[in-house]
Amino acid sequence: MDEIEIKQERIIKLLDKKGLDGIILAKNSNISWLTAGMENRIVFVSEEGAVKLIVLKDKILVLTNNIEAERVIKEEGLGKKDFQLMVNQWYERDLLDGLIRKYRLGGDCYFPEVNNLQEEIKQLRFSLLPGEIERYRSLGRETAKIMTEVCKAIKPGDTENEVKGRLAQKLWSKNINPHLILVGSDERLFDYRHPIAKDKEIKKYVMVVTCAERYGLIVNLSRLVHFGEIAEELMDKLRAVAKVDASFITNTRPGKKVADIFQEGIRTYGEVGYPGEWKLHHQGGATGYEARDYIATSKINEVVQPNQAFAWNPSIKGVKSEDTIIVNKTENEIITDDPEWPKVEVEYNGEKISRPGILVEG
Repeated sequence: MDEIEIKQERIIKLLDKKGLDGIILAKNSNISWLTAGMENRIVFVSEEGAVKLIVLKDKILVLTNNIEAERVIKEEGLGKKDFQLMVNQWYERDLLDGLIRKYRLGGDCYFPEVNNLQEEIKQLRFSLLPGEIERYRSLGRETAKIMTEVCKAIKPGDTENEVKGRLAQKLWSKNINPHLILVGSDERLFDYRHPIAKDKEIKKYVMVVTCAERYGLIVNLSRLVHFGEIAEELMDKLRAVAKVDASFITNTRPGKKVADIFQEGIRTYGEVGYPGEWKLHHQGGATGYEARDYIATSKINEVVQPNQAFAWNPSIKGVKSEDTIIVNKTENEIITDDPEWPKVEVEYNGEKISRPGILVEG
């Protein structure tokens, strides 16, 4: 079976379990997942786009209007035999109401008279297939390289917004969509965990963060740049947060309870001398077709799935460590690593692991 057929089978098993005829997929994340990367967005910030899909046991109905129909057939691959186009005029009500009356349906968001199965559908995405992993690796490599290029070009006197604009331009030029860009410098980096870029000139120290998407898959990474000699206190913090990150990454293995991974990360915060820092920002969690499919806590019931993606992001005031990993069968693969970025090496449970260091310029 090809990728789409395997995903259809996952949906059919869910339909059988719930006693339903079909599932409505309206969210861009789920449509990109099922179609192996269709671009469904018209308005970029909207969760919904050009089509809705209704996955039945024997076919997939494509609901769209006359504005979008020809394009989604020719350019988005929905002219295949498994897809049945249902087109209304843009000025008429779409056909969903009639289908809701005809079939017993679930959905990935709220629809009247439809079972809301958004959490169950999300879980169908967790174990990535080989084609998804290859697309994800490519996205990770390219995004990390672009991040390095942009960070190396930063100069004192640049504004945070200028850096944000350069990163966005380079990502978009490679068909990579920045869902988030944070740029915080100097005192703002120490004051805020989510420093939204401002027209502030960068002096000595800056953090750049992005969540970047292509074909529906999202990578997450953070990088730090410093001009001139780094104070030893800052390097100590970096090594500390890197060890916490090493704890999260090392323990994220198939079958492990996410709550246990989280608790070990919190214990490591204490071990490195910063026991309360975890309370000031979330620690990350599962990723893939959303920036975070869920945020890890001590009470979450999720278990790590084979070939699932995670992005942990521990932070201590002034430093942060974040990359995107895929939990492969034998090891965890850091897909946003750039060999050209400086590293800091830490030891966790007798194992040495490299995490992103601070790029020193000037």
